[in-house]
Amino acid sequence: MNEFLDYVKRNKMVVIVIGVLILGFGGYWWGNRVPVAKNDIKTEFKTSKKVVEKETSAPKNKLVAVDIQGAVKKPGVYQLKENSLVQAAIQLAGGLADNADTKQINQAKRVTDQMQIYVPVIGNSTASVTGAPAKGEKLNINNAKVEDFKNVTGIGPKKAEKIIAFREKNGNFKNLHDLTKVSGIGEKSLDSLKDQLTV
Repeated sequence: MNEFLDYVKRNKMVVIVIGVLILGFGGYWWGNRVPVAKNDIKTEFKTSKKVVEKETSAPKNKLVAVDIQGAVKKPGVYQLKENSLVQAAIQLAGGLADNADTKQINQAKRVTDQMQIYVPVIGNSTASVTGAPAKGEKLNINNAKVEDFKNVTGIGPKKAEKIIAFREKNGNFKNLHDLTKVSGIGEKSLDSLKDQLTV
């Protein structure tokens, strides 16, 4: 023991250096040691629930039949999507003819099934184009004016006005039987009108 103390006294610098190195390495090791990881990390496995999505695709647009006559390049009956514009129907008919009077037709109106679109010619009034039918022809109640009913037996001016008002409020008549929805026209009246009117 005495010998060790003598050695220490004689070699103080060496002992100090060794001590500093030991402390240095010890501090370095302590500072950089890998901590024991506590396994308290919660591993959550989220099971992805596949939600079966209902097909929300809108039903295919219903097609309606429209009769296009008058000043169009290809008059005839055409099918197009319900609620399309009159303008689209006219395009199907080849577009407007050069002599078409566009001021008398509402191209922004929506079409309905079995609707008839008549594009008048410049110089002809709507009344003359859709006027009272010639002998043997039926009057179209979807484009007739009040005065056009004057030759229809069983419909006076007041009833004619009711028919026009009903048509403007509810849209074109789909069939002749719809006339019974107009005040003053019943089943019996309709029977007498079938040979004189059409849609």
